[in-house]
Amino acid sequence: MAFVSLFFIFLLWPVWIVMIALAFILPWLGVALTTVAAVLLAANAGFLAVLLFARHKWKAMGKLDKAYIDGFQGWKRYALLAVKLLLTAGVIWELLVVLVCAGLLILQPWNAVLP
Repeated sequence: MAFVSLFFIFLLWPVWIVMIALAFILPWLGVALTTVAAVLLAANAGFLAVLLFARHKWKAMGKLDKAYIDGFQGWKRYALLAVKLLLTAGVIWELLVVLVCAGLLILQPWNAVLP
Protein backbone atom coordinates (compact mmCIF):
# COMPACT_ATOMS: atom_id res chain seq x y z
CA MET A 1 0.00 0.00 0.00
CA ALA A 2 2.85 2.37 0.76
CA PHE A 3 4.27 1.66 -2.70
CA VAL A 4 1.03 2.79 -4.33
CA SER A 5 1.02 6.00 -2.29
CA LEU A 6 4.64 6.75 -3.16
CA PHE A 7 3.95 5.90 -6.80
CA PHE A 8 1.13 8.45 -7.00
CA ILE A 9 3.18 11.07 -5.15
CA PHE A 10 6.03 10.70 -7.65
CA LEU A 11 3.68 10.35 -10.60
CA LEU A 12 1.81 13.52 -9.71
CA TRP A 13 4.79 15.68 -8.69
CA PRO A 14 3.94 18.46 -11.18
CA VAL A 15 0.50 18.79 -9.60
CA TRP A 16 2.04 18.98 -6.13
CA ILE A 17 4.46 21.71 -7.23
CA VAL A 18 1.65 23.79 -8.74
CA MET A 19 -0.51 23.33 -5.64
CA ILE A 20 2.32 24.38 -3.32
CA ALA A 21 3.11 27.38 -5.51
CA LEU A 22 -0.53 28.45 -5.54
CA ALA A 23 -0.76 28.02 -1.77
CA PHE A 24 2.09 30.51 -1.32
CA ILE A 25 1.33 32.93 -4.16
CA LEU A 26 -2.45 33.30 -4.03
CA PRO A 27 -2.75 34.65 -0.46
CA TRP A 28 0.09 37.08 -1.21
CA LEU A 29 -1.76 38.44 -4.26
CA GLY A 30 -5.02 38.77 -2.35
CA VAL A 31 -7.46 39.13 -5.23
CA ALA A 32 -6.19 36.09 -7.12
CA LEU A 33 -8.62 33.73 -5.41
CA THR A 34 -11.59 35.41 -7.04
CA THR A 35 -9.69 35.57 -10.31
CA VAL A 36 -9.01 31.83 -10.24
CA ALA A 37 -12.65 31.09 -9.42
CA ALA A 38 -13.80 33.37 -12.26
CA VAL A 39 -11.43 31.74 -14.77
CA LEU A 40 -12.53 28.27 -13.69
CA LEU A 41 -16.17 29.32 -13.93
CA ALA A 42 -15.71 30.64 -17.47
CA ALA A 43 -13.73 27.62 -18.66
CA ASN A 44 -16.11 25.09 -17.15
CA ALA A 45 -19.19 26.95 -18.36
CA GLY A 46 -17.76 26.87 -21.88
CA PHE A 47 -17.01 23.16 -21.64
CA LEU A 48 -20.49 22.55 -20.23
CA ALA A 49 -21.97 24.34 -23.25
CA VAL A 50 -19.90 22.13 -25.58
CA LEU A 51 -21.02 18.97 -23.77
CA LEU A 52 -24.66 20.04 -23.82
CA PHE A 53 -24.43 20.82 -27.55
CA ALA A 54 -22.80 17.45 -28.31
CA ARG A 55 -25.36 15.60 -26.19
CA HIS A 56 -28.21 17.44 -27.89
CA LYS A 57 -26.88 16.59 -31.36
CA TRP A 58 -26.37 12.91 -30.49
CA LYS A 59 -29.87 12.71 -28.99
CA ALA A 60 -31.40 14.43 -32.03
CA MET A 61 -29.71 11.92 -34.35
CA GLY A 62 -30.93 9.05 -32.16
CA LYS A 63 -27.46 7.75 -31.34
CA LEU A 64 -28.15 7.69 -27.61
CA ASP A 65 -31.28 5.55 -27.94
CA LYS A 66 -31.15 2.03 -26.49
CA ALA A 67 -32.44 0.49 -29.72
CA TYR A 68 -29.69 2.15 -31.76
CA ILE A 69 -26.93 1.07 -29.39
CA ASP A 70 -28.27 -2.49 -29.14
CA GLY A 71 -28.03 -2.76 -32.93
CA PHE A 72 -24.24 -3.02 -32.70
CA GLN A 73 -22.03 -5.83 -31.44
CA GLY A 74 -18.62 -5.89 -29.82
CA TRP A 75 -16.40 -2.89 -29.29
CA LYS A 76 -18.64 -0.44 -31.16
CA ARG A 77 -21.54 -1.17 -28.80
CA TYR A 78 -19.32 -0.69 -25.75
CA ALA A 79 -17.90 2.52 -27.24
CA LEU A 80 -21.40 3.92 -27.77
CA LEU A 81 -22.38 2.96 -24.22
CA ALA A 82 -19.24 4.67 -22.92
CA VAL A 83 -20.00 7.82 -24.91
CA LYS A 84 -23.57 7.83 -23.60
CA LEU A 85 -22.33 7.44 -20.01
CA LEU A 86 -19.58 10.03 -20.40
CA LEU A 87 -21.89 12.60 -21.98
CA THR A 88 -24.37 12.21 -19.14
CA ALA A 89 -21.78 12.07 -16.33
CA GLY A 90 -19.75 14.87 -17.91
CA VAL A 91 -22.75 17.20 -18.04
CA ILE A 92 -23.58 16.46 -14.40
CA TRP A 93 -19.95 16.94 -13.30
CA GLU A 94 -19.49 20.19 -15.20
CA LEU A 95 -22.79 21.50 -13.86
CA LEU A 96 -21.62 20.80 -10.30
CA VAL A 97 -18.27 22.50 -10.93
CA VAL A 98 -19.97 25.56 -12.45
CA LEU A 99 -22.34 25.76 -9.47
CA VAL A 100 -19.46 25.49 -6.98
CA CYS A 101 -17.41 28.16 -8.78
CA ALA A 102 -20.45 30.45 -8.99
CA GLY A 103 -21.14 29.82 -5.30
CA LEU A 104 -17.55 30.72 -4.42
CA LEU A 105 -17.81 33.93 -6.40
CA ILE A 106 -21.14 34.88 -4.85
CA LEU A 107 -20.43 33.93 -1.23
CA GLN A 108 -16.63 34.52 -1.19
CA PRO A 109 -15.98 32.53 2.00
CA TRP A 110 -12.25 33.30 1.91
CA ASN A 111 -12.90 37.00 2.65
CA ALA A 112 -13.73 36.00 6.22
CA VAL A 113 -10.31 34.35 6.60
CA LEU A 114 -7.94 36.47 4.56
CA PRO A 115 -7.27 40.14 5.33
